[in-house]
Amino acid sequence: MSKKQSLIQFLILGIAIGESMTQLSNGQQDQLLSDSLNFSDELKWGTQTSMSLTTVASLSHGYQLSDVMNHFQNWYKRNQFAPDQTLQRIDAITKKAMDNYTKNKDILASGVLEDSADSDDVLVRMLPVALYLHHEYGVSFINDEVAMMTLHRITGLTHNDEGVLVTVGMLSLILSQLLEKQSIRDAVENGLAFGFEYYSRHKVFKEELSAFEELNLPDFANIPINNITLDGRSASTLEAIIWSLLNSDSYTEAMHNAFLHGHVNNVVPTVVSAIAAIVYQEDLVIQAASHLVSSKLITTVTKQAERLGHFN
Repeated sequence: MSKKQSLIQFLILGIAIGESMTQLSNGQQDQLLSDSLNFSDELKWGTQTSMSLTTVASLSHGYQLSDVMNHFQNWYKRNQFAPDQTLQRIDAITKKAMDNYTKNKDILASGVLEDSADSDDVLVRMLPVALYLHHEYGVSFINDEVAMMTLHRITGLTHNDEGVLVTVGMLSLILSQLLEKQSIRDAVENGLAFGFEYYSRHKVFKEELSAFEELNLPDFANIPINNITLDGRSASTLEAIIWSLLNSDSYTEAMHNAFLHGHVNNVVPTVVSAIAAIVYQEDLVIQAASHLVSSKLITTVTKQAERLGHFN
């Protein structure tokens, strides 16, 4: 690699590439992964990348919950971080939360509380938050109630169901372990252990832990892929993400695994791509990124984040 990339750059590029790949045919996906230099199509990213960029742009200046929401509103109402070439699609829960805030101007009451809010649509945009918390509080941010409140409140701006809050916590703790250079297997084991310990101490979250029991099994990596049923709920999507990563030794293998779960769900490949980009840090990610549309915006946001130093 000609120049070392920062963690936030790898993360955002991974998000954008993964989301873009969900728009490609199987043949195009294989070509990009096997011969990215000669790949001839554009990679068109969308909403997941846009909301991640808004989150990074806000947290680059430090955490203010109102500022995060203002960035979301600028994306929703003014198409900021959403260039014309990108593919924007807002999910029903996020739309309802944005409209709630427009109506009542209360950031603590904008998030959707219904069971339908236990949706995987929020997982991608929370990945930069995990990087931010790891940088600001260290790998043990789970022991800091301010850090955990930050995680839950940013999630809850849109998706405020207890189940999705726990899923975001589990994913963030696993990613934090990976940032400490642990193996994927050890990061999953330790991240889940910390998560179970933390959420079992909080009555409001305790009953949600049953959704993660299979994921917490020692031989989870060996379960048949057909045992994972993607239903749009956050916990099942986390299972598919972790299974794809546990059974990989490279970025390419992780992405092939992600698409084994089908092409209907675009969250699994996007999160897998983001985490695999950080874990493996392969030249392939940088080469594939050269095909992204509106790459200048991605570069501008990640360079500012790197310069201001809240993510690395």
